[in-house]
Amino acid sequence: MQQSRWSTPIHRLRKQTIAIILVALTSISGCRGNGSAASTRITAGGATFIDPLMQKWSAEYRRQQGVEIDYVAKGSGYGITNVINRNLAFGCTDAPMNKGETEQARNTGGDVLHIPLTLGAIAIIYHLPGVPDLILSGEVLADIYLGQITQWNDPRIAALNPGVALPAKAIVPVRRAEASGTTYVFTEYLSKRSREFADKVGVSKSPKWFVEILGKEGNAGITAHVKQTEGSLGYVELEYARKNQLATARLLNAAGKAVAPEAGAVTAAAQAALEAPRTSEPYSLHPLTFSCTDAAGETAYPIVGVSYAILYQKQPKQPGQSLVAFLKWALQQGQSYAAELGYAPLPAELVRRGSELLDTVTYE
Repeated sequence: MQQSRWSTPIHRLRKQTIAIILVALTSISGCRGNGSAASTRITAGGATFIDPLMQKWSAEYRRQQGVEIDYVAKGSGYGITNVINRNLAFGCTDAPMNKGETEQARNTGGDVLHIPLTLGAIAIIYHLPGVPDLILSGEVLADIYLGQITQWNDPRIAALNPGVALPAKAIVPVRRAEASGTTYVFTEYLSKRSREFADKVGVSKSPKWFVEILGKEGNAGITAHVKQTEGSLGYVELEYARKNQLATARLLNAAGKAVAPEAGAVTAAAQAALEAPRTSEPYSLHPLTFSCTDAAGETAYPIVGVSYAILYQKQPKQPGQSLVAFLKWALQQGQSYAAELGYAPLPAELVRRGSELLDTVTYE
């Protein structure tokens, strides 16, 4: 009888202890980040061009709002394909979706919005000891990637760099191995400057190069190869060059001025592009897409890319509402983080128009 008298309070104590632990765990779970937002996880991926800024945004937004943005940088082609197939909530691309991709998406889930998120220079990086300053032109770059200029002391490079001791060394050009928006922007620029390049290679995320060009994965892959290989040359988003302390060439722009890949020169190119008509595909297919390559103006840098977020206009209520909230934050408050990573903040007009376009998202 005594055992049964004492067992009841002990059982009650155990139950009370378990209840307290469960309440505590629930409270801890609910207090991470900002309340219930901690349970929200948004899957995204695509362009490596925007990745340094996207990682910064993701960390800041998680700290401020408790929302997780899982961004995988595998190239613009990856972002487009996986948004169309609904494997990602949103993607990023530096090349607007073409007519075929747009129609495929429309058949799968409806219209896809393109929201410009940032602007950045595509820098021409090179590894040439003893040559800290180098000037190149679009025509010369085109002929390097066509295999027609193969030595650093070629007379055409020497003419652009009088007094510079260029070595009699082979040029090793590098390209992106995967479908890449950065490649799209780069080949668009070269096609504008060289009719031969336009005919033999053309504008593409995955061009068929006229000659064999070494391919590397992502901006990081090209950066690593150029850093390790004397005589090499490649094209990457500026932050990859800055972070790895690689030399970047100045390029002759449409006005014939040698311009470095700097924020002011990127903004000048974007402003000129905004004022130009958008009559050709893929830019004519989407309200806020435009080309910033070979832009007019004496101070404009000639290879400027725009990274777009792409998402279906029709969204599930969740995570759709959280996704739109994040993209509006990136467009507005998020622009304050751009300059420190080598990007140019969006012009105020684009921020306004991008926010208005996000307001057209509907929820199912």
